Amino acid sequence: MKTSLAASAILTLYSGAALAQSALTVYGVLDVGVSVDRGGVQGNATRLTSGMATQSRWGVRGSEDLGEGLSAVFGIEGGFSADKGTSTQGNTLFGRIAIVGLRGGFGSLTLGLQDTPHFSTLNAVVDPLRNGIARSNNLMTPTGVRARNSILYRSKPVNGFFGDFMYAAGEVAGDNAAGRALGGSLAYSAGPLNVRLAYHQRNNDTAVLKNTGNARNTLLGANYDFGPAKGYFGYAVDKGPNSSPLNNPAASFGGAAPVASTDSTSLLLGVALPLGTSTLIATYVRKDDKTAFNQDASQIALAYLYALSKRSDIYSSYARIRNKNGAAYTAGNSEEAGTGDKQFTFGLRHRF
Repeated sequence: MKTSLAASAILTLYSGAALAQSALTVYGVLDVGVSVDRGGVQGNATRLTSGMATQSRWGVRGSEDLGEGLSAVFGIEGGFSADKGTSTQGNTLFGRIAIVGLRGGFGSLTLGLQDTPHFSTLNAVVDPLRNGIARSNNLMTPTGVRARNSILYRSKPVNGFFGDFMYAAGEVAGDNAAGRALGGSLAYSAGPLNVRLAYHQRNNDTAVLKNTGNARNTLLGANYDFGPAKGYFGYAVDKGPNSSPLNNPAASFGGAAPVASTDSTSLLLGVALPLGTSTLIATYVRKDDKTAFNQDASQIALAYLYALSKRSDIYSSYARIRNKNGAAYTAGNSEEAGTGDKQFTFGLRHRF
């Protein structure tokens, strides 16, 4: 709700600034439903869960016209558990986005906490469910979802081509390389076709640990709107320590704890079929662990979404994972990693 009474009250409370020549938006999502997990060694689990299809969140974003085509921009966004009323992202107030920057003819430059180009590619281009219900990033886990202390430059599109580059400081005294992350993407978007190649690299060193090596993620993603249906594709290559963190490090199905891969590839194939106010989505994800452990896994998922209005919908999904050689990936959603190799969800989502 742009320049609404609520937005005006928030702006006055926190800054006392006038709204002249400015644009302000308060927005959010409330998502609550039931999750049913099956197949885990600890038994079945049924929960009332927040944020399965889209993590429940609220945020404020705005801009100020500085003249000559230049604008100051900002955004703050925090996640919360709608079933409990508590903050997510480590109990932070704005753990999803906290940025300030400039936008103009050169593109945009933002500083703060923000999504990495690699995760943006997985979320917006590759996965038709945007890592919500039956999420893909339980098997295609990126090294960096969001980056603190980051600088992100995004170019303006030219004939359908655009790109971005991110630098995230590790902020370790005496060692500028420790904890540092670099990433970026190159993209083409025109008509029914979207293609993007993304890369992310993070140094694993800390103030204490040295010469640990880098985690490196490369992701090629695309989607194409055929008219009756939209197809999705993603292929990821992950190399180095912490390049493919486990979505659930527990031995969820008995035996020894699983081992995170340091050399793997992942494939996603998906299709979205609009049917009036309904949408049917199917995805297939495969994880190929190329280490000696050979802990492969594959997931098939089916989701149904029904639009009650432009801002409200109900949804349901079913996902099943097949693990091999001691792998212990669990079927999860945007909010939870899950506890079993099968998960059924049913929920209600409202955007404001």
